[in-house]
Amino acid sequence: MTTASELRMPGFVLVLAGVLFFFIGVMTWLNGPLVAFARIAFSLDDNDAFLIPSVFYAAHFFGALPLAVLADKIGSVRGMSLGLVLMAAGTACFAVSADFLAFGAALGSLFLLALGVTLLGLAINPYVALLGGLGTASRRIAVMGLFNKAAGVVAPLMFGATALRSLGALSASISAAPDSRIRDALRAGFAGQIVAPYVFLAVTLFLLAVVVNVAPLPQLSHPVPLTPAAKGGRIRCGRTLWLGTGCLFLYVGVEAIAGDAIGTYGDRLGLPPDSTKFFSSLTFVAMVAGYCGGMAFIPQVLSQRAYLASVCVLGMCLTVAASFSSGMKSVLFMGGLGFCDAMMWPILYPLAIRGLGERTLQGTAVAVMAVSGGAVLPKLFIWLASFLSFRVSFLTVVLPSYFLIFAYLVFCGRERDDLPVGKASSAARQREPEGGSGQATDVPGTELA
Repeated sequence: MTTASELRMPGFVLVLAGVLFFFIGVMTWLNGPLVAFARIAFSLDDNDAFLIPSVFYAAHFFGALPLAVLADKIGSVRGMSLGLVLMAAGTACFAVSADFLAFGAALGSLFLLALGVTLLGLAINPYVALLGGLGTASRRIAVMGLFNKAAGVVAPLMFGATALRSLGALSASISAAPDSRIRDALRAGFAGQIVAPYVFLAVTLFLLAVVVNVAPLPQLSHPVPLTPAAKGGRIRCGRTLWLGTGCLFLYVGVEAIAGDAIGTYGDRLGLPPDSTKFFSSLTFVAMVAGYCGGMAFIPQVLSQRAYLASVCVLGMCLTVAASFSSGMKSVLFMGGLGFCDAMMWPILYPLAIRGLGERTLQGTAVAVMAVSGGAVLPKLFIWLASFLSFRVSFLTVVLPSYFLIFAYLVFCGRERDDLPVGKASSAARQREPEGGSGQATDVPGTELA
């Protein structure tokens, strides 16, 4: 076991970490296209179809704390390998469930897959942050975030071109089918299209687990305890963590709506299914641009708190614009929220865990639980849309979320903020030594899937 201060991060480790972050993104951002797939294959309405992202994100809530304990016991490298194995198993089970048109089993498979994503995230984030020293962690984490969001661009495009390639024609054929027997046969054939892509993903994830297990990766000892047994077994973190976690909950929910529900949103606005299946990629193109913009502006032009407050205002404007426009214009405004969401986690997370000291990694597990916002807000959006229009429902859920995050940044996020997300400012360097504990953005777990 080696401490972070004794090591530099080898190039192949950085590349491997980037690949793992990419596959975390692939398995996370396929939820949007899967909603469109499930609606047809399992003959679901919108409320039932959105159980897919709900179950996936709920796994982060239920799994974060126990999996953090597990990651601490087995170490980062074995945690990454086990996380990949769970992801591979969940992916393979989902392919089988879809082939047998068993929706309940498909949801269970997604829960298993999401537990693997959670464990991989809990293991790899501290690893990337610690290996090579905390003083340069935020730069490595920002690169990992780009890998993650790039997957949000690629995955919906590839899935749309394979498993969803006949979506438009199939919808028309099912509508025109003279009886239920023919409709069921069409759905069964369509569901079978997902088997090959998901088996390929399962094999790839398992091979990555083997690579991680046999590669000469340095083992790190954690500088602070991960288990709840520390300090009497409770997390005494105060309002700083809980308010910050609440904002993370809202942010993940808004991001899930913009990324996972945008296809359904476009469909309900009357746009053709063969176009809407690719709409998730619009959000993540904007998100990649948001990452680049954040790294360019922070801290050279704006402090991180001022930057995030500004994009919250932009998010509110885009939400209103989407709600009062129609057709493709409304979808583009919705997709533009990806730009606003890109830097949310890298900035809100350090604000949430500041001052936790030896409870920092416990705070990280609590912050991971906030990912369950992706289970709640999209489901609320779809439920409201059942008796309101989709645009009014979108405005009702998303606008208050951005406003509450903005209010937190203005009124509650002032203490020890303005720490850089990218390069350290000269003032921060003077206040803290390289890797010092006061540099909030250099704490493990700044970018989680």
